[in-house]
Amino acid sequence: MAFENLTDNVKEIDKNVRSYVETSIEYYKLDLFKKTMKSTISLANTLVMGSLLMLILIFLSVGVSIWIGQAINHIPAGYFIVAGFYGIVMVLLAIFGKSYFKKRLLIKYSRIFFND
Repeated sequence: MAFENLTDNVKEIDKNVRSYVETSIEYYKLDLFKKTMKSTISLANTLVMGSLLMLILIFLSVGVSIWIGQAINHIPAGYFIVAGFYGIVMVLLAIFGKSYFKKRLLIKYSRIFFND
């Protein structure tokens, strides 16, 4: 009798452990899916907003280039002045902006992955 009760208890424990492992696996799959989707949506939003911002920047740049060119009576010089401005901005970002953007991205995606 005691051996049968022990066998039944061991079978019940085995069943419970298997159920726990399966449930844990499903939970982690769902959690990974949720975090992946949040990251994907965040990336898609960033790309869409960045694209729209680039279009706005292009049209503003052309407008400012023409305006500067007309002000100095030499239209191509306006384009060169705006291009020089963007060149200076690019050099400054290359020197000072790398750590800033790295920090911002790390903070943003750490919040998505670890704060839920």
